[in-house]
Amino acid sequence: MSRYLYDSFIGGYAETKNKDMVEKLVDEMQSEGFGLREHTYTHILKLHYHLRDFKAMANIVDTMSREGLEMNLDHYSLLMRMCFKTRRLRELFQIFDLLKFRATTNLPDERIYSIAIGACGAMKDTERALDLYKEMTTRPLNPLEPNQIIMNALIYACSTRREYHYQAWQYLLEARDRGYPMTQFTIELMLNICAVAGDVAYARLLLLQLYVEPLFRPCPHSFQCLFRAYSICLRRRSSLGANSALDTDLGMAVQKALIPVDNISSHTDVDLPPFLPVSRIANVDQLLAEAHAVMRYLQGSHPDLITDFVVNTYLSIASNNHQNREYRLWFAESTTPMIDPETSKVADCAYDTNVQGASLPHRATVDSTSIDEDGIDMHTEQFDLRFGKPDPAFTVKVLRNRYIYQSALELAFRTKDFYFGKAVYAEREAWKKSKEYETLPPEERQKMDFKAVQFMVDIYVRAHLLDKAWDLVWEHSEFPWVFDKHLLRFHTLAKQCGRKDIIDKIVQFTAGSRLNVEE
Repeated sequence: MSRYLYDSFIGGYAETKNKDMVEKLVDEMQSEGFGLREHTYTHILKLHYHLRDFKAMANIVDTMSREGLEMNLDHYSLLMRMCFKTRRLRELFQIFDLLKFRATTNLPDERIYSIAIGACGAMKDTERALDLYKEMTTRPLNPLEPNQIIMNALIYACSTRREYHYQAWQYLLEARDRGYPMTQFTIELMLNICAVAGDVAYARLLLLQLYVEPLFRPCPHSFQCLFRAYSICLRRRSSLGANSALDTDLGMAVQKALIPVDNISSHTDVDLPPFLPVSRIANVDQLLAEAHAVMRYLQGSHPDLITDFVVNTYLSIASNNHQNREYRLWFAESTTPMIDPETSKVADCAYDTNVQGASLPHRATVDSTSIDEDGIDMHTEQFDLRFGKPDPAFTVKVLRNRYIYQSALELAFRTKDFYFGKAVYAEREAWKKSKEYETLPPEERQKMDFKAVQFMVDIYVRAHLLDKAWDLVWEHSEFPWVFDKHLLRFHTLAKQCGRKDIIDKIVQFTAGSRLNVEE
């Protein structure tokens, strides 16, 4: 068999990740007297790239160096793509700088610059991305014309920083002027800009565009961006009813060039998301109602788009904005415990109906207050009376994960929902016996466990259960507690309650981490 055929077969098996066949063919090739050349090593590097084996790729580079073979741009681009995929961004730029400053014939091409600019976006280093773009288009020797991949990478880098959003729109228009067609990836980039900016009006329009273009279709990321735009918009209450990027001259130019609004409104046969018939969402109630309607629409029309990430972002609309009633209802409708309540003996935390404090106006007016064993006032109305009846249309539920438990604990703390927080924490403790938890990296487990314990300590403190709060701190003394970061609220309330015994314990426990705090 000729060298050409060996290289062709090795390349084919590399694309299908068939490591055994690649190694077998390489051995046969060498036994027949064909030494490995640059082109063969390109296929071998591609194999390890597909297998995400960075160490193997580094070994191949060392082998090529020992054999006196010079790396070409194909090799460098594969190495940089692997660094990007595995988030070895420091190594990525080391390779880029080596190629840029030491290469004599292989100057970085469009592929190399697109990877580098995309890495700047991943690092949120937009300034560096803009510098690289200027460098590649103005360098004295062989300046490059940006292709569509580079323009998308540049737009992505600008979309990660709110202060560069207008430049992102400008580069979109520049890409259009260069003759690059609108793609779904372009729309997803624009949706990402809207998500970071909390621009709900533009996000709705972009999402509709995915329905009317025959070659496009919405994906989970599309709705995740929409829900994030809702969440950011609600957090910045001043942006409710405020101007959108659509209202600027630049926004109007982008809309005219890229998004034919008349084309969207004429598609009455398409199953579009149930957006409210208003151009701008004016208040919190409208935003929450539309977000819930969109999730209900996904349940009925696109259950395949409901993922953990979509539900996490959907719940963040209520949790990040301390909307207890909506969060409790959405939590019950959209999630289910990963553990079996029967075998774990831990009740489903979604339907705990006790809550600390007085009844709110939207809850039942009947006096159903009682006192628990800790002396906390509790209300025991049925779930439907307090939060509303869960919608039976919500049949697709995601299993609760570490992020959902974290947001639920934070919501319980922010809204002083003691009993919900207590129930969530108990269920999370049972979840820690699951396979999902056991497969997490140890450092990630410790980080998220520590945060969950902090929330529960603060929940106890807000309920004035200082002894229980201290017991939990002491039980988890393995965590790196720092007075000013983790226990200052606890210490302050203990002082207000005259609990010198608790104060002394906190002071002694955090003696090595305390700053100048008056005891």
